[in-house]
Amino acid sequence: MEEVIRPEIPEEKIFEVKNNTKKIDFRKSYKFIYFDWWFHLLTLPFYLLCLVLVFFCSLFFGLRVEGRKNRRFLKKRGCITVSNHCHYFDTVFANYVLFPMRLYVSVVQRNYEVPYVRRILRFLRAFPIPGGPVGFKMITAPVGEALKRGHHVHFLPEGELVHLSQTIHRFRPGAFYQSYLHQAPVVPMVYVMTRRRLFGKEMPPNWVKMKMVIGEPLFPPALRDEPGFPRKELTEMAEKAASWMEEVIRTHHGKVSA
Repeated sequence: MEEVIRPEIPEEKIFEVKNNTKKIDFRKSYKFIYFDWWFHLLTLPFYLLCLVLVFFCSLFFGLRVEGRKNRRFLKKRGCITVSNHCHYFDTVFANYVLFPMRLYVSVVQRNYEVPYVRRILRFLRAFPIPGGPVGFKMITAPVGEALKRGHHVHFLPEGELVHLSQTIHRFRPGAFYQSYLHQAPVVPMVYVMTRRRLFGKEMPPNWVKMKMVIGEPLFPPALRDEPGFPRKELTEMAEKAASWMEEVIRTHHGKVSA
């Protein structure tokens, strides 16, 4: 499969976090994911409360889910899920749709360094990806442990949020490399957003209708004895996911315009 050169996210579109004052020192021992029973018992009331709030948010945005048969595949084993990052609620809706399955969500380091927000993210089963080249290596063990336990790990290959965007930007390969290391399938998801109309008049752009489409699982190449990654095969795997997302968005917008 020929790789498509997708656009980078323009700098002016990147959401800038300015109050990330609680810097994380990853040179010290850091627990990315808590698997302890007491932690889940302690955070369960907050988590369930958030799910109730998200339920009402799903009604507000008219959230619909397609591809539920592919959701059933997630019940069989731990998987890596990927999606486009186009709305403040996209990762929250992913947790909501997959509930009661456990989904751990990766977020950029700077978002995890905001006071109070970092606690909320921790309670909602999010974990930070350290910046720099060591970040991938540092999260490999906890990601593998989550998958081994039959849980799921969510990545956002575009790397940054572009609010209300329906463009698929260049993918970072980390999720697919983790898939190879742990021999875990990648289940792609894509959010399709359409403008609301009332009596023929377009509603405000932030009040969109949202649809999540769950795709068929993609399987990584088998582990090899030689060191390194099969870059060509993993690039093709990422390309399949990105192309599928683009096709779904194009198809659904075509139906709306027709």
